[in-house]
Amino acid sequence: MDIAFRTDGKGAALAQSEPLEAPSPREIRVRVKAVGLNFRDHYFIRGNRFRAPTMGRVPCTDAVGIVTHVGADVERFRVGDRVCSVVLPGWIDGPLTMAALSDSLGSEARDGVLRGHVQIDESAWVHAPAYLSDIEAATLSVAAVTAWHAVIELCAVQPGQTIVVQTTGAVALFAMQFALAIGARVIAVSRSEDKLMCVSDLGVGKTIDTSHVPDWDVAVRELTDGKGAELVIDMGLTDSLRQSVRATAFEGTVAVVGVVQERTNALDIFPVMNKNLRVRGVETGSRAMFERMNAFMSAQDIHPIVDRIFAPDQLDAALDHLAGSPFGKTVIRFESDNDGSATHSNVVERR
Repeated sequence: MDIAFRTDGKGAALAQSEPLEAPSPREIRVRVKAVGLNFRDHYFIRGNRFRAPTMGRVPCTDAVGIVTHVGADVERFRVGDRVCSVVLPGWIDGPLTMAALSDSLGSEARDGVLRGHVQIDESAWVHAPAYLSDIEAATLSVAAVTAWHAVIELCAVQPGQTIVVQTTGAVALFAMQFALAIGARVIAVSRSEDKLMCVSDLGVGKTIDTSHVPDWDVAVRELTDGKGAELVIDMGLTDSLRQSVRATAFEGTVAVVGVVQERTNALDIFPVMNKNLRVRGVETGSRAMFERMNAFMSAQDIHPIVDRIFAPDQLDAALDHLAGSPFGKTVIRFESDNDGSATHSNVVERR
């Protein structure tokens, strides 16, 4: 038997025992070590003003674990491999399709990874970076891959050019780390003075506190001698898209990576047209992007920033913490690391 957390449709995910069947020919069974939480998991379990809580599904998309069983036709993994889950198993490489988007882990279409063992097709996994702890590796599937897609895969910013990153959430922090690693100049935009001080410690050179400077697009132009930024990471804040296009340089790109506050967002069409801007949606990323990102992170020794670690029976507390917009990832730890690498300085419980 196995332990799985299933949504009750009332705002909770309850632990229950479920049988484990033998893997089919192309499936692997993974013993889960840790699960990273995302805002989509909070909405999936508890609902929000746009959607009702989900009923009867295992939530969450980001897991790291150890392969314990493999099907007869499995080719990519062996027993003992450490792996990370892929959010969209149907998106292997190339352009995103409707079929791949509709088959996300931890969705109304299929179960996610918040359980003791996950047993799905081998296509839904990548090898975990060997240098990262389990806690760190559990943060990659959504936030890191989304940031990688926006900053690197779009090829919209080059070394020495400027990127603006809104907020200091998990996607934003990964975006800053990737941009700094390629030698881009980063301007961080947030309403939290404390969190802006933290990103300055990461090496971010310029920050804008929107609690004091609400017209941050004007401030971006001032910081870039009137030019604007080659890439702006838009998080879907209230009225953010209008300001994002005004903060972007001629021939620049606005990458829309989230829907934090509003499903619809006013767009000022004149800067888009007059400056030849590209406004591009970014939906996580393919398995191939995930693998390229892992190779880059390993080469650059980039460590995810983890804010707080919880046990599985503390799921409600973890969701409450996530709702408070922590600085870094919130992780559920099923098993402790054996190698002690979780003591890395970026794994800090910020209370």
